[in-house]
Amino acid sequence: QFAIVKDQATLYLDTSGEGLYKRGYRARNMGAPLKETLAAALVTLSRYRGKDPFCDPFCGSGTIPIEAALIAKNRAPGLDRSFSAQRWKNMDAKLWMDAADEAMDKEFHGTYDIWGGDIDPAAVELAKHNASLAGVEDCIRFEVADAGQFHRDSEYGQLVTNPPYGERLLEKKEAEELYRVFGAAMAKMPPKWRILVLSSHTEFERCFGRPAGKKRKLYNGMLKCDLFMYP
Repeated sequence: QFAIVKDQATLYLDTSGEGLYKRGYRARNMGAPLKETLAAALVTLSRYRGKDPFCDPFCGSGTIPIEAALIAKNRAPGLDRSFSAQRWKNMDAKLWMDAADEAMDKEFHGTYDIWGGDIDPAAVELAKHNASLAGVEDCIRFEVADAGQFHRDSEYGQLVTNPPYGERLLEKKEAEELYRVFGAAMAKMPPKWRILVLSSHTEFERCFGRPAGKKRKLYNGMLKCDLFMYP
C-alpha cells in the first residue's frame, strides 16, 4: 500500500499475507469460530504452562485445547503456514529455514493432560482432524461429552472454555439454561481449579450461579465479550 499525507509518503509492505491469527491448522470451523490468537490469549490468562490438567468442555473445532498444546510444547505460532515475504525475490529462502529450525530446536517434548469435549460428535471429529494438522494430536484427548456432567478429581487444573451464547449458536433462553447446568457442574469442582469462561451474555454470572472473581473485556472478532475468571 502507498499513501501520501501532507507531502509525506508512506510505503506499507505486507509481510504476512493472510491474517496472523491464522496458524495454518484449521481445516474449517463449527458455527462461530474463536480466533486462534484469542484462544491463545485465554490459555495464557489461565496461567497454563503444561503441568496441570487442562480442559475445555465446549471445545467445538478444538481451537482452545490445540492452542494449549502448542503453548505447552513451546511451538512457534505460524510454524506450519507460509508468509507473503517468503516470495520476495530479495529474501533468502535459507533465512526462513534457519528460523524454523531454530524455533523447532526450542520445542518441548513432554506428556500433557489436555482434554476437549463437545456434545456434537461432528465437532469432536473436526477437532481431532485440526489437532492432527497442528501436529499435536498425541497431546490432546477429544471425546463426545456433556459439559453439564463435567467433573475432575485432580486437586489442580485449568478449565478454559467458550460456550455457545445467545448471539452465537443458541437462543438466549437456551444459552441461559446451558449456563445454569454448567454452573452447577462447576460448583462441584475441586476448589483449586482455575475456571475461565468467555461469553457475551450480559447475565452470564446470574445464570452461572456465582459472580466471577475477576473479569476481562475482550473481543471475539467484532463481538464484545467478557472473560469471567473464577480462581
